Amino acid sequence: MFTNVKSTIRHITPDDVRGRQLLKVVYVVLEPQYQSAISAAVNAINDHNPKVAIEISGYLLEELRDPENYAGLQREIQTANIFIASLIFIEDLAEKVVAAVAPYRDNLDVAVVFPSMPAVMRLSKMGSFSLAQLGQSKSAIGEFMKKRKAKAGAGSFQDGMLKLLNTLPNILKYLPIEKAQDARNFMLSFQ
Repeated sequence: MFTNVKSTIRHITPDDVRGRQLLKVVYVVLEPQYQSAISAAVNAINDHNPKVAIEISGYLLEELRDPENYAGLQREIQTANIFIASLIFIEDLAEKVVAAVAPYRDNLDVAVVFPSMPAVMRLSKMGSFSLAQLGQSKSAIGEFMKKRKAKAGAGSFQDGMLKLLNTLPNILKYLPIEKAQDARNFMLSFQ
């Protein structure tokens, strides 16, 4: 096993919702370096925010090799509001993440996937902004990336995403206001 830390340690539920809106967040990340900051932020919100409480469940990517942990991810994503993933570049595990999340993607309020394999990145959505059609001919963003790639020569998917993030502000003015705002918010999530 990649780590001896059980995923249940990264599961935080508020002690008392007190009539607040409960948001359920599920995340999958490569390494645990942000775990303490995430846990501290969630605990602070649960202790002090009068309107929102957060239940969060986190998984390290390699933990998904364990059938019990993978079943936990599958169970948790069914009722989640928000899904976050980062650095999902191991193909067999990326396929597991997509298989677990894709059936419930449309039920999620937000799905933000930071640089990962293309299939995992396609899970991203925020409001009317979606990366589901990324690389398909009907996607305006996909067409934009193809044109940029053709001008710059061959490059990786990650290079394409970085170019998209760098040039998205320039194309926002051509999108309807709602889509532009959602695309902007998606872009800001990378900060």
